[in-house]
Amino acid sequence: MSKEKDQKSLQRVRILGQLMDSKFEGPFGIRFGLDGILGFVPFLGDIITTLVSFSILVSAAQLGATPATLVRMGMNILFENLIDMIPILGSIFDFWFQSNNRNVRILEAQLANPEKTSVTSRVVLLLIIFLILLTLFAVGFISWMIFQFFIGLIS
Repeated sequence: MSKEKDQKSLQRVRILGQLMDSKFEGPFGIRFGLDGILGFVPFLGDIITTLVSFSILVSAAQLGATPATLVRMGMNILFENLIDMIPILGSIFDFWFQSNNRNVRILEAQLANPEKTSVTSRVVLLLIIFLILLTLFAVGFISWMIFQFFIGLIS
């Protein structure tokens, strides 16, 4: 992409992030966007907001974000969508977490200082992998303990 197209694409991403997460101001200065509002519309709202989040992710890839940065941004989308599955709490969470604004900041950092952001993204990814493995180990251990408990009851 040309420099001018890159700037227009980045500006579009910024506008989308702001529209989805912080365009409006509510009581006590709380910022919110369409993501929080659409989150109250079952199923369809989550589909629309996820598609917009994916469009930001695709734009980041087109702007040259590293794979580690893209995965980090994807994890923000995944995390928000997992919490969104919890009725009421998920909708409230949208107002606080603001994954689109987070992803715009990650992309801007990547574009401003690619080397530093790549290292940071790799560290975050390693931490995520470690936490996933730790969680899997804990679930396996707890399952094994429950299994042993039931074997003890049968014996």
